[in-house]
Amino acid sequence: MSDTLHILAVNAVTGVRHTHLTRARGEVPVLPPLTEWLGAEVDEGEVELFPVKDLGDMSLSEYVTMAFAPESIPPEAARRMDALKGHVLLVPERALWEEPAPGKEATLIASLPLAGADHGGSLPKADVSPMPRQAPDLPPPETRNGSAVWVAAGLIVLALVIGFMVA
Repeated sequence: MSDTLHILAVNAVTGVRHTHLTRARGEVPVLPPLTEWLGAEVDEGEVELFPVKDLGDMSLSEYVTMAFAPESIPPEAARRMDALKGHVLLVPERALWEEPAPGKEATLIASLPLAGADHGGSLPKADVSPMPRQAPDLPPPETRNGSAVWVAAGLIVLALVIGFMVA
């Protein structure tokens, strides 16, 4: 099972930053109409929208590799991604309810397969051992404490009797 990451250049003017980091900080920006831009219903909590210049010296292809772990980025797609200026929109396939059909506000630059977990492998059966025997129940603490009190009282009485006999 794999997921796909859609990288889109934003052609519309926007000053919005909506990333995993801004969401973690509790920032809630007013987002542009992403469903209209993508031509598909979108889960806004899964997408990233930001100016490429926010990456500083890091290229967009490096960021995508670090943040989303694609299986690979073809050289042509990396060149197109790294040439982007302005805002970029990163949309994982899981954020869409249907195939995207971007309008004039967004241009599809690349769709990259993301690495996914392989749950198809077979594992060896685990050895089954019998359940351990349950330890015998100890008497309730009050019973043990009561016996100790009687023994202590008996020792005191015995000491007093011996003390009277010696005196």
